[in-house]
Amino acid sequence: MRSFILLERPEDRRRNRLIIAGFIIFTIIVSYVVYNSVAYGLSKINIGSYSDEDTSIGGVKFLHLKVVEVNCGENNKFTAWIVDNDNSRDKGLSIFDKIKDTDSMLFVFDTPKAYSFWMKDMKFPIDIVWLDQNKQIVDIKTDVATSTYPEAFTPSSDALYVLEFNSGIVKKTKIKIGDSCNFSFSSSK
Repeated sequence: MRSFILLERPEDRRRNRLIIAGFIIFTIIVSYVVYNSVAYGLSKINIGSYSDEDTSIGGVKFLHLKVVEVNCGENNKFTAWIVDNDNSRDKGLSIFDKIKDTDSMLFVFDTPKAYSFWMKDMKFPIDIVWLDQNKQIVDIKTDVATSTYPEAFTPSSDALYVLEFNSGIVKKTKIKIGDSCNFSFSSSK
């Protein structure tokens, strides 16, 4: 009995080698395409990329954000994800289950106003810091619990920027109203 691939005639052996070589090349090409597709999809998770749209990877939605280094108060450095459009501002930190104490989110608005914040869909408590157009802190709300939703928190003064941190960071770093925060969008990744 003969196998389809393992034929015994010399011309059959050559054909078998071509079939096997073709199969190997096909497998390599498919593997390359699949690998790069997955790698491209996973690279969308990187905070350094940016898009106005959500991407779903394995049923999990991610938001693509730029980052910037923020210095607040006396030598307190944070990595801040920039949210500067309605879609990303609506989601805020709710896209994360948790963040590191050195992480924050920087909300950037077009005009100074008394922007209100709430804890819709949030999974952890936060500190909220409002900054004016000069990047000076004008109001702070600490230890905002997820259970406070639908209550909204509004600053006492207009703000152009808002920073959100893990709950307790403001007290730990001694950030206070009147402190300045420094960041530059030209250095954002």
